[in-house]
Amino acid sequence: MNPMKQSIATKYSFIFFVTLVLIVAAVLLGIRNLKTNVLRNEARAVATQVVAFRAWVAKAGQVFWKGDLPEGFHDYLAKKEFTDSLGVTTTFHGKNPALATRELSNIVNKSSLRATFRVTSDQYRNDANAPDYFETDAIQQVKANRGLKFVEGYDQGNYRYIEPILVQEACLKCHGDPKDAPPEVVDKYGDKKAFGYKVGDVRGVISVKLPDLTLADVLPTLANPYSISLLVIAILINLIFTRYGLIKRLRDLTEGAEAIAEGNLDRELKYTKPDHSKDEIDHVFHAVSLLRNSMNIAMQRIMKGRKGDDL
Repeated sequence: MNPMKQSIATKYSFIFFVTLVLIVAAVLLGIRNLKTNVLRNEARAVATQVVAFRAWVAKAGQVFWKGDLPEGFHDYLAKKEFTDSLGVTTTFHGKNPALATRELSNIVNKSSLRATFRVTSDQYRNDANAPDYFETDAIQQVKANRGLKFVEGYDQGNYRYIEPILVQEACLKCHGDPKDAPPEVVDKYGDKKAFGYKVGDVRGVISVKLPDLTLADVLPTLANPYSISLLVIAILINLIFTRYGLIKRLRDLTEGAEAIAEGNLDRELKYTKPDHSKDEIDHVFHAVSLLRNSMNIAMQRIMKGRKGDDL
């Protein structure tokens, strides 16, 4: 079936459908970009808070927990006891940035928050902080390109965001020369792991994970009464224009042209003169009207010629 031989209504409907499909495709692509931007901003906010928290702990050197350690957080860097004037002894357990951040990560990851995070490195001191394959690849990327601000991607239904942790001056106390490190750091981790860094080096990364926003999550926002109403109105406008603004006028033009061709030169053609209209159909109506007038003049001349012959 030759599509060019179909009715204008069919052609127009097909074009309208194709246009609608392309618009929907463009909207879906826009949604994907918007979704990634939303997830990235959410992950970046988490990473910024983690960086600020680590910087605060690093500036203090350690934060101390007063009394017995809570269940599930038994790891500590240093232990100190203080006896007050009344002879009461209180135990304090020191947490360095790595321990404090890991405990914060455990608390957040067990909460009802969407975002989870962890801090990891290719030179980790605790086996629990070993990077997975996505984080390992990201660490290699940020080390190869120091100007890279973040690495992102989708992995197993999750959005992954990796941001590098750069060594600051305060970090060198525990990650510079092991000879200058606090004794408790060397006692706990030895003098081989995660030393020898300089300011600006990539110490590790903050790894943030968020559940991906699927189309099912986004559709309720798009498929609201207002959007559906606007879509229905757009379809109705196109149907009305096709039926009454285009097809009906073309049919009137066809019927008028056929009547004139059959000799009905008095057939009235209703249209707006080209001087007052830019509508191409009006222009065609006007052309047919001019043709009818020319035929009238020609017929009148023929009739006059016949009368002359009769005389």
